[in-house]
Amino acid sequence: MRKTTRLRQLIEAEELLIAPGAYDPYLAKCVERAGFDAIYVTGAGVSHSALGMPDLGLLTFTEMVDRAGRIADAVDVPVFADADTGYGNALNVMRTVRAYERAGVAGLHIEDQEMPKKCGHFDEKRVIPLPEMLGKLKAALDARQD
Repeated sequence: MRKTTRLRQLIEAEELLIAPGAYDPYLAKCVERAGFDAIYVTGAGVSHSALGMPDLGLLTFTEMVDRAGRIADAVDVPVFADADTGYGNALNVMRTVRAYERAGVAGLHIEDQEMPKKCGHFDEKRVIPLPEMLGKLKAALDARQD
């Protein structure tokens, strides 16, 4: 079964889906071995482990896609990843979705923050206008292959 199909099944199931965050392939293998059905690639975790910095949008698109792809390749369960703000406008979001999908990531989320973004746990976040976010979501749906 494709990992995208499995993730959809898990999301649609009656049971709560718990997908612990992993920031590298080894930790992802530990999460899988512990019996979890899915793994979340945390942008904050990757930023902390790769840069020693908080999640402030410092990781590049290619760094996150590479790390998420390595994690997805290391495990048999579906991987759901943080795709930051989609790394730009609606066109960038299309590129982001295609790259994460090619990397083997089964699902992703994008944030609605203005740039420069703040860690989601911090105060004083500002969000983009609703029509702009809806455009990003439409672009993401149009870009996906599965």
